[in-house]
Amino acid sequence: MFVKRLSCKLLEIKMKKATRIILLIFLILVIALFVHPKKVIYAPKITGKIIDKNGNPIKDAIVSRIEYLSSVNEKHGYFEYTEYNTQIIKSDKKGVFQLDEKSRIEWIHSPLNLSFAWCFGNFKVEKDGYKTYTTKFDEFREFHKDHCYACENIEFKPVITLEESK
Repeated sequence: MFVKRLSCKLLEIKMKKATRIILLIFLILVIALFVHPKKVIYAPKITGKIIDKNGNPIKDAIVSRIEYLSSVNEKHGYFEYTEYNTQIIKSDKKGVFQLDEKSRIEWIHSPLNLSFAWCFGNFKVEKDGYKTYTTKFDEFREFHKDHCYACENIEFKPVITLEESK
């Protein structure tokens, strides 16, 4: 009787240990689904041309991507957005410029990778003797492409006509 109880107790301990190991393996697999490094492209490529009203290319125009930094206003409790310029470049002798895709590494993901994303191409063009051109909200916008995540493989190709300043 004593031996039978002891063997039942040992079997119960082994089952608890096996259950813990199975749960630990399951937990590791679930975490691996949600937490892993993945490159996420959040700003699309913009390859454009800058011309004057006669169609002539404008060389050395300064082009910068416009991004927004969000923060919480501690006093009033609402979100504020600060505009800042990144990827500042100059157009070449043919008036051509290129702002490359921007990406970041994200560690936490949905296991379904739901990629509902609108991509916006916001930028500004400046050149002495011309009015500054700034994109308007929603001027360059595209929904993510099938089989791509976020703004991957999206490119805007604007032709910008600068007006002379008076």
